[in-house]
Amino acid sequence: MYISIVIPYYKDKVRLLNLLALLEHQELGKEYWEVLVVNNDPLIPLSFPEEFNVCYTLKILEEPTPGSYAARNIGVKFAKGNIIGFTDSDMLPDPKWIQVAFNRFKNDDESKIGILTGPVPLFYKDPQKLSPAETYEKYTGFDFEGYAKEGACGAGNWFSYKAVLNEFGGFREDLKSNGDTDLSLRISSRYSVLYISELINRHPARYFTKDLVFRYRRIIGGAYTRRFMKNKIGFLKYTLNFVFRRYRFSLKKIFTVPFHESLKIFMVCNALNLGVIKEYFILILGGETKR
Repeated sequence: MYISIVIPYYKDKVRLLNLLALLEHQELGKEYWEVLVVNNDPLIPLSFPEEFNVCYTLKILEEPTPGSYAARNIGVKFAKGNIIGFTDSDMLPDPKWIQVAFNRFKNDDESKIGILTGPVPLFYKDPQKLSPAETYEKYTGFDFEGYAKEGACGAGNWFSYKAVLNEFGGFREDLKSNGDTDLSLRISSRYSVLYISELINRHPARYFTKDLVFRYRRIIGGAYTRRFMKNKIGFLKYTLNFVFRRYRFSLKKIFTVPFHESLKIFMVCNALNLGVIKEYFILILGGETKR
């Protein structure tokens, strides 16, 4: 058994280097795994400078087609492993991350696992002084256990058999967001999505509100492409429901968290709703989804 870790990359070199350095400390022997970084920036090739020198097998690939899902598909195509692990360039996996996955697949005698996933805890620039965006994410975060119960998974902490990914045709490359949800739900219709609490991969909380706004504009764009391109009324209802739930969430927090946090949450929710409404009109008027 051999594991290939696929990492899509786009204009995030500092955090990519941090991740590649951290992978040096994985407990599983380096003869059992490799890393493939797929550059998704067609204008700036990702060379192989001295700073990328690592003790494990590292491959650099190029995929000019915009979108992380196209990059992941190329990574799978050229991966040596029969097990594929996905993460993002800004994440920080636990030292046992690959070992935990290796052990679980090793014991999967009947090949029933469709997706193996685990917790994605957030970390902050300064836990004692959270920005409004960090405060919002503190109370929303990533519920990978909840996703798994619904047969879904995010691509930040995901392992699958290469054969299973190929069976379902990989990720939809026309999606800029929601592609991991789309593929995981298709896989879970035939295989199990298994959540393992020891499979830990940490994600930075977004520090700037504008980054959260951009994320949710991507998400609503992905939902539009995946579900609503031929159902404009449905998309309007989806957008209005999103706006309603954000304001309801912020109002509930007034009574459950310190006031200074609830105020930050309201400010972020208001910015998210304005961004999503703007994205709604861009999409229904024929604009492209965000990458």
